[in-house]
Amino acid sequence: MHGSAPTDGRGPDPHGEREGDLLDTAAAGPAAIRGSLLRAAGYLAAAVVSLISVSLIIRQLGVVDFGHYVTVVSLVTLAATLSDAGLATIGIREYAVRPPESRDRLMANLLGLRCVLTVLGVAGAALFALVAGYEDRLVVGTLVGGAGIVLTVLQGTYAVPLTAMLRLGTVTGLDFARQVLFTAITVPVVFAGGTLLAFLAVPIPVGIAILILTLRQIPDSMPLRPRLDIDECRAMLRTIVPIAAAVAVGAIYFRMSLILMSLISSEEQTGYFATAYRVLEVVILLPGLIVGAAFPLLARAARDDESRLNYALQRLSEAMIIVGVWVAMSVVLGAAFAIEVLAGGSAEPAVAVLQLQGIAIALSFVANVWSFGLLSLARYRAVLAITSTGVLTVTVLTLALEPSLHAQGAALAIVAGDSVQALLAFVVLRRSVANSRFPVALTVRVGSACALGFAVFLIPGLSSFTRTIVATVVYFGALLAVGAIPEELAQAFRERFSRRARTAAGS
Repeated sequence: MHGSAPTDGRGPDPHGEREGDLLDTAAAGPAAIRGSLLRAAGYLAAAVVSLISVSLIIRQLGVVDFGHYVTVVSLVTLAATLSDAGLATIGIREYAVRPPESRDRLMANLLGLRCVLTVLGVAGAALFALVAGYEDRLVVGTLVGGAGIVLTVLQGTYAVPLTAMLRLGTVTGLDFARQVLFTAITVPVVFAGGTLLAFLAVPIPVGIAILILTLRQIPDSMPLRPRLDIDECRAMLRTIVPIAAAVAVGAIYFRMSLILMSLISSEEQTGYFATAYRVLEVVILLPGLIVGAAFPLLARAARDDESRLNYALQRLSEAMIIVGVWVAMSVVLGAAFAIEVLAGGSAEPAVAVLQLQGIAIALSFVANVWSFGLLSLARYRAVLAITSTGVLTVTVLTLALEPSLHAQGAALAIVAGDSVQALLAFVVLRRSVANSRFPVALTVRVGSACALGFAVFLIPGLSSFTRTIVATVVYFGALLAVGAIPEELAQAFRERFSRRARTAAGS
C-alpha cells in the first residue's frame, strides 16, 4: 500500500497541501496499514466487550423481545444511514483532497447538514413504525433510540478530520470507549430489571460522553458550530446526489432481510434470524473499518497517481482475502459457541442461520476494497447500480425462500446478494483502473489453508470454541509456510518500531 507518492512531503504540492502532509508521503501507506490493523483490533476488542451487554440484554428481554429490540435499532440505524446520504464518506474524501484553507468551511456545513438530515431521518423512522402498525412502545422506542443516533452522528462528524489525516489510533480509542461505556451502563440497567425502552435509551448518555471526548481531540481550527451556507450546501448536495442514492440503497440492502422477516415471518423465526443477525452485524462492519482506514490514501492516490492507486487496491485485496476467509471460517466453526453465549440453548436454531451468513462475510471483505476503490474515483453511479442489484436480489430471494426455509432462507438471500455485489464491483473496478487484476494465486493458497483449518471437524470431542482456535492456528500457520502473508504488513511495523527506537535513543 505504500507505493511511490506524488511528492516527498517536504514542501507544498500544486493542490495546496500543507508542508509535510502525511497523505503525500511514502509514510502514508505504512500508516494506513497500521491504522487498518489497529482499527480491526480495536473493533474486535469492542465486539468482545459487546458480548457482555448483548448476552445480558437477550437474557433479560427474551428471544421475542430481543427481536423487537434489534428491529428498532436496525430501523433507527437505517434512518440515520439514509439521512447521512453519504455525507460522512464525502466529508472524508473532500477533507483529504481539498486544500487546508477550504476544509474548515467544509466541516462547518457538513455539521449543519448532518444534524438537520439526521433529525429528519429519525422522525421518518418513527413515522414508519407508526404506519407499519408497530406497538406503541416500539414507536416510542424508535424516538428514544433515535436520540442516541443523533448524538452518534454528531460525534462521527467531528471525528472526520481525525480519520482523514490518519489519526486512527485516536479514532479507535474513541470507538472502544463507546462500547465500554455502553456495557458499563447496560449492566446496572439489567440488574434494575430494565425494559425494552430502558435499553434503547442507553446510547444517549454514552453519546454525550464520547462527544465530549472527541471535542478534546479535534484540531483547534475545526469549527464547533454548525453552519448552513446556501452556496456551500448546494454544491455539497449536488456532489452527493449519486452517492447518497448509493448509500441509501446499500443501507436498505444490509437490513432488508431483517425488516422483511419482521413483516412476513413469525416472531419466533424473526427472533432466530435477529440473534444470528446480531453476530453478523458486528462482524460485517469490520471490512468497512479496515478498508475505510485507507480511504483517505485511496482518495489522494485517485486524484494524483493511478499507479499508486492500483498498487494500494491490489495489496488491500490480498490482505482482505486473507482476513475475510479467516473471519468467515471462524464464524462457521464458532457459530454454536457464539449463539450459546448470546442467547443460551433457547436460540439453538439460530446456529445454522449464522453459519450460512458466515459465507457472505468473506465476500463482503473483498467487495469492500473494490467498492472503496470506486468511491475514491467518484464512480458513485456505478456503486449505486451495484448496490441496487444487491437489494433486488436479497428482496426477491427472501420473499421466495422464507416460506419454505424460514430464517435460513433469508440467510441464503444475503449470501446471494453479497455474491452478486462482489462480482459486479470487481468487473467495474477492473474497467476503471488500468492493470487491475484479481489475485488468483493468493486465493488458491488461502483456499488451501482454509481447507486445512476446516479439517478440525475430523478431530472428535472438540467444542465449537476450541475448533475455532485450533483452525485459526492451522490456517495462519499454513499461510506463513507458503509465504502468503504480504511483506508490507511486517515492513510497516518494522518501520514504526525503528523510528521509535531512534527517537528513544536520541532523547
